[in-house]
Amino acid sequence: MADRVKRQFSKGAIDRAGKLLIPWWLASEDPPPNFTSAYNIIVNWRNSHSMPLLVFRNGLQRRAQRVEADAIIAQRLKRFSSIMNKLSREETMQLSQMQDLGGCRAIVSNVEAVDKLFEMYRGDQPEGKLNCDDYIRHPKPDGYRGIHIVGRYSARAETNKFWNGQRIELQLRSKLQHIFATAVETVTTFTRQPLKFGAGEDDWRRFFALMGSAFAMMEGTPLVSNTPADEKELIRELGELTASLHVRQRLQNWTNAIKELPRQTIYGAKWLLLVLNVPQNTISVKGFSEPRKARQELASIEKSGRSESLDAVLVWVGSISNLKGAYPNYYADTREFLAALDLVLAPKKV
Repeated sequence: MADRVKRQFSKGAIDRAGKLLIPWWLASEDPPPNFTSAYNIIVNWRNSHSMPLLVFRNGLQRRAQRVEADAIIAQRLKRFSSIMNKLSREETMQLSQMQDLGGCRAIVSNVEAVDKLFEMYRGDQPEGKLNCDDYIRHPKPDGYRGIHIVGRYSARAETNKFWNGQRIELQLRSKLQHIFATAVETVTTFTRQPLKFGAGEDDWRRFFALMGSAFAMMEGTPLVSNTPADEKELIRELGELTASLHVRQRLQNWTNAIKELPRQTIYGAKWLLLVLNVPQNTISVKGFSEPRKARQELASIEKSGRSESLDAVLVWVGSISNLKGAYPNYYADTREFLAALDLVLAPKKV
């Protein structure tokens, strides 16, 4: 069975396989001769989390439905690309110690529901010891809010003890917190900036920190550090960045472009060049099979002096599939984020 995969390699072999592929991943060159064996070790280790993930996911669903009958539950094994990105980004990370190879999340309507769900986990811990991070009371500097729980699998049946100790991450989010995370994923994908990892352009990072505080104000929870406590000042700065970054135009057009990609222009393509005409609020899409040609056309646009009116973005086709796979409600979530942004920036009635 797919969910009964067992680890076939030692922890040392798993760590060596991860380290071996980092230079290849960073250089984007031809894979090393022993790529296949290293890849198979990594994928086996990732897939061996399927059975513990199923157990934790069932436990999350059972608890979440006691809080809200229509709670949204999702699960995923970490993508190979995400594994390599994390290993490349965190130099001391050992693949055998990565805590989120298997993950599931619950999305409920509000913070009160999140807290009720969280209390259930703090009250009883049948799946094993839990480590918790409360990013609602202590938001991340990049604006992210939610509750993360990492549990270690502990088998009840003798036949399942092989998986003992494997870690699964659970994310508990309100709807507002989830649409924030979806928006960060979207901008990360299309700008190819590591915003979801606390890096990237200062203006985008500041925008999401402010948006995190705006959502915190709406939910009555602590604000993101180093953002204005005065609501008027926060809205003023947020409005300026929304305009200068063309947030509405970019999110709307990126979403629409991916929803209605013209198949004839991307058939067989590995890279997509999306060109947003900011004044006209239109977007064009062109597919490329070779990244070199795609980068040449991107450079031509950037050097032509039209960059003030054209926002050109080069996107790997696989990243689009990953985005839609990780966020099944992607289109609805990005629309809801923009609606929430409009609500935050709307003039307040006196």
